[in-house]
Amino acid sequence: MTDDRVPAVLKIGILGSGFMGRTHAQAYAKIPGISIAAVSSRHLDKAEKLANEVGARATTDDRSIIEDPSIEAISNTLPTPLHAEPTIAALGAGKHVLLEKPLALRAADGDGMIAAAKETGRTLMIAHVLRFWGEYVSLVEFVHAGKLGKPISATAARLSQFPNWGGDWFLDPAWSGGAVLDLCVHDFDVLNWLLGAPKSVYARGKEMRPGLWTDVHALVDYGNATGVVEGSQFMPQGYPFTSTLKVLCEGGVVELVFRAGGISVEMGGGASLMVHEAGKAYPLAPKPGDAYDNQAAYFVDCVRKGATPTLGTLEQARLAVAVANAARRSLESGKVARL
Repeated sequence: MTDDRVPAVLKIGILGSGFMGRTHAQAYAKIPGISIAAVSSRHLDKAEKLANEVGARATTDDRSIIEDPSIEAISNTLPTPLHAEPTIAALGAGKHVLLEKPLALRAADGDGMIAAAKETGRTLMIAHVLRFWGEYVSLVEFVHAGKLGKPISATAARLSQFPNWGGDWFLDPAWSGGAVLDLCVHDFDVLNWLLGAPKSVYARGKEMRPGLWTDVHALVDYGNATGVVEGSQFMPQGYPFTSTLKVLCEGGVVELVFRAGGISVEMGGGASLMVHEAGKAYPLAPKPGDAYDNQAAYFVDCVRKGATPTLGTLEQARLAVAVANAARRSLESGKVARL
């Protein structure tokens, strides 16, 4: 069933013309019946560059996109502290919103957006892209199917150089939250997806500057299973972006290793997804499609059908931020932080 209020051609506006803004725009451009109406940036030349690529108008005024009655949905790819106000305004203007992760710097900071989505009945989905990443989806489905018995532990890593595409705001922990939030939130969400609701976190790490934790090792207690997250933006120059996930179960191990062809995730590369049981090993086939394309298509489908997302939900996103916040409290106190 489709939502009769949604026109045949869905017009979308994009707040932010940086790396994620461009990524969202490129994904939308592949979907039939989508028109990217407008893109914004603080710098007009940056907005114009992206607008020219996708046939949109460029603006430095986010509100002009939010208040445009012809635009039915927006992607908010602005820095994390700018998530709440534009998102709440867009929902209030009757727009559906795909909000780039993380939900907010602190879990409680997301509650206003969650309330606004419920009050307006508009779709608010959080772009936790690993829930659309073929290898991650296949791995989680395989573990949940119980073919190797119950999970005992899950270990995730996400390793990169310090990002050079985010601007100076990445260097301010009050804006980015550091690697413990901006980077590790991906893997906290995956562990929650795999193992459920965590009880506590113990984390140790290194600060690039006071409060900016950019090398993190976190031990997450799920009661009947243990999660470990390693997140680092301290890798040396030239080190390829790398992400891994290894799940030890009662009857074997399933392991994902992704290594990009360069220093950033979009630079090609390849992934290996293997199952290891006693005396044998075999590959798992990933779900098809590009993760960002899958994510945008899912959001659009939810909007067109008037359906509530079951992936990238507000509850999933809030819990991932809550775990990251607990990890930061543990980093700063040296003690176990409970959720």
